[in-house]
Amino acid sequence: MFKKKTLVLPGALLCAIALAAQPASALPAAGERVNTAQRQSDRSQALMAAQRGLGEYQQRKQQYYAGLSPSHMALDVSDVQELSQARIGQGFEMHTVSPQELAAGRTDLSAMATPTGSWRFVVQVGDKPVGLVTVQKTEGRWQAVSFGGAGLARELDALRQVHGNADGSNLRFIRVYQAQSDLLEVVSGKDGKARYATLQSAREALLRHGLAHGQPDAHAGLLEAPQLLEPLRTAVAKNMDALR
Repeated sequence: MFKKKTLVLPGALLCAIALAAQPASALPAAGERVNTAQRQSDRSQALMAAQRGLGEYQQRKQQYYAGLSPSHMALDVSDVQELSQARIGQGFEMHTVSPQELAAGRTDLSAMATPTGSWRFVVQVGDKPVGLVTVQKTEGRWQAVSFGGAGLARELDALRQVHGNADGSNLRFIRVYQAQSDLLEVVSGKDGKARYATLQSAREALLRHGLAHGQPDAHAGLLEAPQLLEPLRTAVAKNMDALR
């Protein structure tokens, strides 16, 4: 009688066999891995640029005002001392939807949204949002290009607390420039479906172009894509006609 020998494989080989046994659909495509790595790199570099930019902004303002209370500060702070306590908080990549995509009659708003190449980070003093810093890549280098948007920062922070998961990865900020409308996409952890919160700019713009008042509150005030698409198309068409 022969004794059976147990074949012990190295860990790396076992891992390779396990991966090979998975269906192709279970494995991330090479392009997806590259895109994910690139997004993570962009986020890290954009964050460092935001922190660097805020430090430079604080230094400039402290030197300029020399202890005086600023009357026109881009960030919502009462004085330079409060500005010195400001820190970078949550960040998000800017997305947009092209007018051509809307005009083509597509219905998947989430798929239409594409990155703009810009990032925005909330600037906060303690837990209080006081504005946003916008970061862009110029000539191969990430740098802060503008400060402001205290009202938008407060809106986004409030929505993040209601709808965001632990790291905010289920949220995307979408600005439809030609409709003058900002949206926050919220992907549900329950059904995986994308729904949308209208920020003040979108409410003001889209109510004039067919967005119904008093939408049902079945999903904590969020809207389904079909509720937004026609008002968005109308707003884009009218605004672009006005520019011609």
